[in-house]
Amino acid sequence: MSTRDLHPDDVELLERLGTIAELVDPVPPEVLELGRAAFALHHADTALMAMATDAMSVAGLRATDSARGASQLLVFEHGAVSVELDVTARGDFGRIIGVVIDEEGTTAPGTSVVLESPSSTRTVDLEDERFTFERVPLGLARIALEKSGERIMSTTWFDVG
Repeated sequence: MSTRDLHPDDVELLERLGTIAELVDPVPPEVLELGRAAFALHHADTALMAMATDAMSVAGLRATDSARGASQLLVFEHGAVSVELDVTARGDFGRIIGVVIDEEGTTAPGTSVVLESPSSTRTVDLEDERFTFERVPLGLARIALEKSGERIMSTTWFDVG
C-alpha cells in the first residue's frame, strides 16, 4: 500500500507521527548503515563486483595520485540499462562522473539522475547519457534514475571515499 491509496488526512497524520517518532526515538545511524549493507547483499552480482573492485585495489590497479585522489570504477546493470561510475575521493569530498548506457531507450530525454546519501539527496538532468556530481560527502551513496517522477532503477549502496 502506498500513500497514494490513503486519505489525505491519514497521510498528514502519518507524516506527523513520523516526525514525532524521529524526534523522540530516532533510528541509530549504525542501524541504518547495517540495513543498507544488508540490502546491498540482496544482489549477489553486486557483492561479486565489490569483491573484484577490492581485489583490483589491493593489486595496485587503483589510482593513488594524491593530486587526483583515490578513484574507483563501478558498473551497475539493471536489465538493458547500465550505469558506469568513476568515483574519485579527494580530501573531505568526492566526485562522481557517470555514463548511462541504455540499449532499449528507456532513459530518453527527460531522465533525471538522483544521488542519495544518508544526509542528502541531489538531482541533475541526464545530458547526452552523462552526469556529474561534485562535492559529494564521503560515505555511502547510491544513484537512481527517474523519468516523469517514476524510478527507472537504482544502484545498490556504494562507498564514496
